[in-house]
Amino acid sequence: MKKVVNKRFAKGKGEYEKVIDSIEKSGLCPFCQENFKYHKRSILKELGDWFLTENSWPYKDTSCHFIIICKNHKENFSDLSTKDFEDVKELVNFAIKKYNIKGGALALRFGDTDYTGATVCHLHFHLISPELDEQNKSKTVHFPIG
Repeated sequence: MKKVVNKRFAKGKGEYEKVIDSIEKSGLCPFCQENFKYHKRSILKELGDWFLTENSWPYKDTSCHFIIICKNHKENFSDLSTKDFEDVKELVNFAIKKYNIKGGALALRFGDTDYTGATVCHLHFHLISPELDEQNKSKTVHFPIG
């Protein structure tokens, strides 16, 4: 059976861990459209082969945490086209404007999840903006790689 998730990187215990266990047992990619049933948030915008949604399990210390998911199953950076990057750019700009994001990061893990730190093998970008502390300074968001 092909690996679709990597439980090693499932953060925390509880609900998320149970969901990842269930996905692993099914052997079906949770981000492919025909299996997209585990995600708890609605799709905010679609463009080309990509869509934007809030992360169902956002990282600690984020004020917003979106994921931009490819509608087609891709795992490697070399699978991405110029059109993919154009669509992702438009979705990021949409989120920045709609949610008044003052600053943040866009991250993509690709390839073998034993190296990347990703839980889901299917390519997806993270758009993350940190929370501010009492002094209006950004908190550190830990985004694991490896």
